[in-house]
Amino acid sequence: MSALDTLIRTEASLLLRNPTALFMALAFPAVLLLMQGFVIPGTREAVTGVNDPLLDGLRVIDLFVPIALTVALGSVALTNFPSAIGGYREQGVLRRLGSTPIGPHRILASQLIVSAVSLVGGAFIATGAAMLLLGAHGPQSVLLVVVTFGLSAIAMLSLGSIIAARAATAQSANGIGMLVFIASLFTAGVWTPGPLMSEPLRQIAGYTPLGAASQSLSAAWYGQPFPAVQLLVLIAWMIPSAFLAFRTFRWR
Repeated sequence: MSALDTLIRTEASLLLRNPTALFMALAFPAVLLLMQGFVIPGTREAVTGVNDPLLDGLRVIDLFVPIALTVALGSVALTNFPSAIGGYREQGVLRRLGSTPIGPHRILASQLIVSAVSLVGGAFIATGAAMLLLGAHGPQSVLLVVVTFGLSAIAMLSLGSIIAARAATAQSANGIGMLVFIASLFTAGVWTPGPLMSEPLRQIAGYTPLGAASQSLSAAWYGQPFPAVQLLVLIAWMIPSAFLAFRTFRWR
């Protein structure tokens, strides 16, 4: 078994032993979606007031399903991942690994892999809960949803890497990440789904990373026109974020 395999198993084990991180990764998107469906009045009624034939026959809660996928992206990429790396920096793990054949880069790779798997798991759980418990519609284009979700995941992990690159402690990483995450929930449409936003606000939200992810996933989910602009926005966030994180990363 290679060193990377061992580290991946270790990181996965640590995640399973952390109730808060496990909840944020796997349960939070589904819980938020189910609360929208069962607690907030009117979310299980048909969409009205929107002049879009592609939304005919959909309920308000249906619009929240792709948004729940973005919640899975943000909760892992902006909170769990930076907190884990900040904790390793605080404990001197990154510095100590730098003097061993394992190297600190492998722990970063293992944490990224475990984070990616956990956010995919959170997305699957949220989607399954929506379809089984709320009777939500499945995606119109599964392939486009998968491609869009993958690109969104890379973009969000790149953004989270900036926090992970500089945060001195797990607490500071979690605090910064949570602030960015809460702000991103608004642009993602958690409070008001994208199709129900005013057009100026929707345009602005589409240029934020989680807003672009939400709009592109919604377009793929409901068979709307190909979200070329939103996908380009994700790439525009991804490349500079990854470069900045790489250039500013602190090992100690």
